[in-house]
Amino acid sequence: MLLLVLSCILPPASGKSCLHCWPELPPLIDYDLQILWGPPGPPAELSQSLHSLFLDTHASPDSWYLGQDHMEEAAGKLFTHIDQAIKKFRDDKPGLLEEVRVLKQQFSQQLEKKSEELKEKDVSSTLEVINCANCKTHFLTCQDPTLCPGRDRRIFVWAVSLALALPLAALAGGGCYIFWLKKKEAEKQGPSRLLVTFN
Repeated sequence: MLLLVLSCILPPASGKSCLHCWPELPPLIDYDLQILWGPPGPPAELSQSLHSLFLDTHASPDSWYLGQDHMEEAAGKLFTHIDQAIKKFRDDKPGLLEEVRVLKQQFSQQLEKKSEELKEKDVSSTLEVINCANCKTHFLTCQDPTLCPGRDRRIFVWAVSLALALPLAALAGGGCYIFWLKKKEAEKQGPSRLLVTFN
């Protein structure tokens, strides 16, 4: 049931797709927690803690890019661990909140790691990823400098190398051409000088 609910809260990859982009997400989080906790419902602090994780736009660095399947997998694991934490710490609210805080950190680290892996992925990939800062989708490609910032540096190095090499090559080529012209001119004037003798 949890996976069904998670698949419902995550919109299709063709639209905006970041966890903090939907106004209907808080009731769905509360619904999941209600199912996991059972009656009379989870502590308000637990609900608020999860709301802050999913809805805080400042929680995700600007450089995060994620595929929808990665978000679904990570969120599913998070709620599985929360279910285990609820079973273990049901009567210990401070312990439960501390466990959820640790799980939230692990969740964020897992998403950050996945984001970094996506940035290093093969440039020929057609995986659609989501910018977690502005909820816009991108195709994973190194034509976008925000996805592959190292590519700009490589282009810059090539441009500088080319900018230095071309004038040097032109200078060397020009020097060779001038030397060749003088040699050719000397060859033309050479036989006529031989005819003029001074006695």
